[in-house]
Order: sequence, then structure tokens, then C-alpha cells
Amino acid sequence: MLMRYMLNISAKVLLAAAVFSFSASGIAQEKPGRYLPQAGQTTPVFPFLQGANKEQADAAWHFYQKNMGQPMSKWSKAEIHFGGKGAVFYPFSGPDFVTVSQLYPHADRYVMVAMQQAGEPASLAKMSAARAQSFQTKFLREWMKFSRLGFFRTDDLNQDLTDQQAKIGVTTILITFALYSGYDVNEVYPIALDSQSGQYVKTEGGWKSVRLMLSKDGKPVTLDYVSVNLSDSYLNQDAAMRTWLDQQSHHPILLKAASHLLQESYFSVLRDMLVANATMVVQDETGLNYTELSKIGTVDLYGGFLYPHELFNRKKQESLARAYKESKNVKPLPFAFSYNKTSERRSLQIVRKTSN
Repeated sequence: MLMRYMLNISAKVLLAAAVFSFSASGIAQEKPGRYLPQAGQTTPVFPFLQGANKEQADAAWHFYQKNMGQPMSKWSKAEIHFGGKGAVFYPFSGPDFVTVSQLYPHADRYVMVAMQQAGEPASLAKMSAARAQSFQTKFLREWMKFSRLGFFRTDDLNQDLTDQQAKIGVTTILITFALYSGYDVNEVYPIALDSQSGQYVKTEGGWKSVRLMLSKDGKPVTLDYVSVNLSDSYLNQDAAMRTWLDQQSHHPILLKAASHLLQESYFSVLRDMLVANATMVVQDETGLNYTELSKIGTVDLYGGFLYPHELFNRKKQESLARAYKESKNVKPLPFAFSYNKTSERRSLQIVRKTSN
């Protein structure tokens, strides 16, 4: 299982390794953003972790940045060449705002879609002392996992939905990523699909989907997280959602740690939208099948690929494995990106729509 990629060490050892790696590297760190209070409320600058828990979270973030985040950001500037205008679409995202904002920096809007409901932001002030400690302990544990893996495990996110004592929630993680990435979080509110406009708008209903109004270096940025089932069985019954997804599919796309779902016959609705409409796709091997990906345009290959992670069917992406074997122009990938961490197996592909 994926846990084999985590070192079997205590939080203290992980912290020490992270601090050493950070201090030894001398890398520049993003100035943290501010979590601005709602009207009439007093909110800490960083709202979810305190004291020693916050210090350990800082160290884990520095460790992630040194090993994945900053190499990824540097690589994206050289290889993706994103112009920084308009929206970016990230289906099967979970709460992974940090990756999409590093690969597509300076976008005006990020649209993230996954199964888990967003949930209301956590509030330590509203928790008992016991619950606050339970919440922080769990959050820190998941944060440290992310610093090693570079993504959140679906099983952990699903389990969090049923944990009423230490419930974290997607919105809480999104806010934390934004703050660590240097964004000010100005507003956070639930959104729902409006039947009249066909767009997501502010709602007084539950926190199924959420909007974060952010700013960085004086530039406003919108982050929409939408909770929806992306399988054919659901989308075939919801014309309004298909229309909205079709609109999003015309933007640059990120696909990462997507469990090879778009390669299954029962995710054909979204797959066909992406192939027909995407202006650019950045993905790992769990995204579009290489045969479908190459319909968009010429595919640039990075890293190496022999077969999928052991969690998945070994026969997945056989066409991608052939492409890597036959290509004379595979470029290096200087960071671990998804399930496969070793340098000879980590892979990433970029395709841009061929002009007609």
C-alpha cells in the first residue's frame, strides 16, 4: 500500500529531519499569507495549529518545499510556460491546492473537483480543549503524511468525513495550503450550482462546495472547490452539471494521483470532454490513457514509466510505457510527483492542443 512510501519514524524524527533539511538548504521560503477575520470576529493569523503543533507543521512544510514544492515550481516555469491568465481545472483534486498553484502560478481562478464534501472551516475557538487537541493531533499527522507523499490519501479523506471528534475537512486544508503558499484568505463561503446562470454562486445552504477569495501580491484569486461524483452514472443524469464541466474542460488541466479512473469505461463523459476541449493537460500516468492524450496534440514525456504503482492493474497505460521506451526525447523530472517516487518510475506528461 501507499504507506510503504512513508518512513516508519516518529513525528519527532521527522521534524528533526525536516528542520535539518530546511536549514541546510538555505532555500527562500514564501511569506505566509493572512487569514483575515470575518466581521466582528477575532481570528488568529494562522487559525488551525498552535504552539509546538504549528512549529512541527512549519518544519514539515519546509521539508516538502525543499524536496518537491520548490523543484516543481522551478520546473514549471521552464516547461509549462503558463501565461497566468484565466482559469485552471483540476478534477480528482482532493484538497491539493498547493500542486495546482505551483504548476500553474498566477492563474486568476482555480477550479478543483472531487468527491468529498468541503465542510465548514474548523474553529479552535468553538472546540473544547480536548477536541481541539484531538483535532490538532490528527491534522498534524495528515500534514506530515502530505510532506512525504505529496498528496492526501483518499482513504484518509473519506475517514475524516465520519470522524466527528477530530474532523478536519477539505476547506480547512485548502485554507492552510493557501496560507502557507503566501495567499491572504479574504473570504470563505459555501457555493452551489445556480440553475439560472449555470454557474456556482454563494449559497446559504450547507458546505458541500466552497469558494475561497484569495489575494497575493495585490492580485485577487478565486479558488472554487466543487464536490461532485464524476462517474458516468451520475453525470448522465445531471445535464446542468455536464454543461458546467464542459465549460471547465476548455481550460488548462491538471491530473494527478487520479487512480487511473479516466482510463475506465465508466468515466467516459469527463474523459471525452477533456480530450475534445482541453487547451493543455499536465498529468501523471494516472490521468488520461496515452492513446487518448495523444489525440490532443504532441505529448512531451518526463521522467520514466514502466508500469503503474502496485496498487493498480499492471496492464494500465501499456501505450504510455511503449511511448517512453520508443521515445528519443524523454526529459528528466527533478522531483517526485505522484504515487511512484523513485527517479526511474516517476512520470509526468504535458500536451498542448494542436491548432487546426
